Amino acid sequence: MKLYFAPPMASLTILITAYETDQEIELVEMDLTSRQLPDGRNLSEVSAKGSIPVLEREDGSILTETPVMLDWLAAQDCRLRLTAPLHSEEHVRICEWMAYFASEQHRLFSLLFWDIDQQARKIVRERIVDRFAIAESALEDVDYLVGNRCTIADIYLMMMARGAHHLIKDFRARTRFPRIHDLVARIEARPTVQRAMRDHKVSAS
Repeated sequence: MKLYFAPPMASLTILITAYETDQEIELVEMDLTSRQLPDGRNLSEVSAKGSIPVLEREDGSILTETPVMLDWLAAQDCRLRLTAPLHSEEHVRICEWMAYFASEQHRLFSLLFWDIDQQARKIVRERIVDRFAIAESALEDVDYLVGNRCTIADIYLMMMARGAHHLIKDFRARTRFPRIHDLVARIEARPTVQRAMRDHKVSAS
């Protein structure tokens, strides 16, 4: 498989999932400015959507959208270490969390790179941060979101928290979301995650 990526984007979640489940994956880095790949192609020649991450499977087919790639990769692991059997209650809850992060937070991060006025930017930042409250509450008596074990839902939450840490000053203090900060630290301490961060050219939060 090939993962088309650019640091520090959400493609880190895909790489972590591949490494956590012992799957071979080749990294193809895109230049963020030109959107060119090492072979000279533009990313749009790989995926019509023209945005990363993009996963090219062994048969040459293309997958996009972070929650879909995470779910598919996790399902390839016969031990289902980061997911649960299809349509089981745990699987439904994992997908529910990922859909929430994708729709309520991930899509809003892109607005911070748009040419919008400061008041609009402030509203977007506040909305992103406010949406962490439900995950913080869910972690009150457990270490992870579903089944009290690390799943792709937690990996996606880690990525949302990392993005907020780097782009939103108000999120950096651990006083408002201490459980999420602890979850991020737990995940980043995993050897496979440390390897993925090195290969993805990003540092710990």
